[in-house]
Amino acid sequence: MKKVVKTEKNFVKISAPIAYTLGALLLITSFYSGFAWNKLKSTSTGIKTTTTATNSFAAQKSQKPELKFFVMSFCPYGNQIEDVLRPVYDLLKNKADITPHYIFNKIDNLDTYCKAHSGDINQCATYVQSKYFTTEAECQKAITANSKECLDTNSYVKSSNGTMYSSLHGRQEANQDIREICAWNQTTDKTQWWNFIGAINKNCTSQNADNCWENQAKSAGLDTTKITECFNQEGIDLVEKEILLTTQYKVSGSPTVLINDVAFPPESAYTQDGKGSLKIGDKVATQDQYRTPNVMKAAICASFQKSPGECKTVLNDLAGTAPAAGGCGN
Repeated sequence: MKKVVKTEKNFVKISAPIAYTLGALLLITSFYSGFAWNKLKSTSTGIKTTTTATNSFAAQKSQKPELKFFVMSFCPYGNQIEDVLRPVYDLLKNKADITPHYIFNKIDNLDTYCKAHSGDINQCATYVQSKYFTTEAECQKAITANSKECLDTNSYVKSSNGTMYSSLHGRQEANQDIREICAWNQTTDKTQWWNFIGAINKNCTSQNADNCWENQAKSAGLDTTKITECFNQEGIDLVEKEILLTTQYKVSGSPTVLINDVAFPPESAYTQDGKGSLKIGDKVATQDQYRTPNVMKAAICASFQKSPGECKTVLNDLAGTAPAAGGCGN
């Protein structure tokens, strides 16, 4: 199982433990300010029927709603949203479009990029004071090592003209992002894709994905030769298309969910005290329920011009606690 780590922001997570340390360090400027990173206990398998809420989901209606979800293949919060959406997909199948997308960085200048993403060695005294490091020497060593790895061009996907692309958790995550796009595009039966993703999330990591993915794909019934051909021949074009989308929708955090191009949940639905709530149709979800199958289903169903009968089904929520309202930031 993958280790769930806190939200990361503004650095390239190339290797552990250095990058994990800097991940904690850069929580100082974490995105999603006001989100609760602690796990929140799920209170029910459904959502309340009431009209009282602090916010409302402004659903845009369509005959066949489209839910786009933006992730990184080894962001633990992205993996959680995949787990949440799987039963929603299984319920609605082709009555709604639930489509994955991936977050990449295009690197125009590696030196500039690494200075911005490796931590500021001149701020080590502040980092120590904030207890992100024990000593300034430890801080300086970690940032120096991270900067060195960031400047290694082998850490990135590269185009034939030398343009480099990164994913937050390193080169193997970027590779896996591309493979997952290829698998999606090649698969008529999307259940195979979902089975592939579930196997990847359970059995692979950002450190072993290049050697691990193939067995997971085969177990899901996918053609690994076609995925590899797509990776080699179309990979850069696919990355560029994802960058266009994330730029268009101003997406930088995994997971980001859009339903008919409306953000779900809206950021305003979160409160620092964890007591936010959101009206969806004639029901209200509390903040601890936003990332649960029934609430995601309710948001999609609210976006139909005429909702199908499946929308009346109550899904089983995930075992344990509801996913924390955090994410991985680019």
